[in-house]
Amino acid sequence: MSEKGDRARLEAILDYIDDIGKITLRHGSVQDALSDMEGQYAILMCIQQIGETLNKIKSEEYRSVLPIKGAVGFRNIIVHDYDGINLSVVELTIEQRIHELRGIIQGILGIYK
Repeated sequence: MSEKGDRARLEAILDYIDDIGKITLRHGSVQDALSDMEGQYAILMCIQQIGETLNKIKSEEYRSVLPIKGAVGFRNIIVHDYDGINLSVVELTIEQRIHELRGIIQGILGIYK
């Protein structure tokens, strides 16, 4: 796949990150969103999609700076073991790691906000 394909994937990940932000805002906080069944499922689906999409990145240059292994591992926990998901870890991921990921992707894409 071309660099164009990878860039489109990275833009899609930014959209999923934005979706998590919208879900969180609608509920008032990350914790409140995760306490609501629909909010929780929506956030977990976004995180799952982020992991799947990161795993499809082909460029070694991009892969070297993206947290692909961790994201795919977290995606696998969500997909294969709903009962075993620690929502505190999900909350921490959203509050810290998601913003770090956004910054890395914006740097790759040349988006500065």
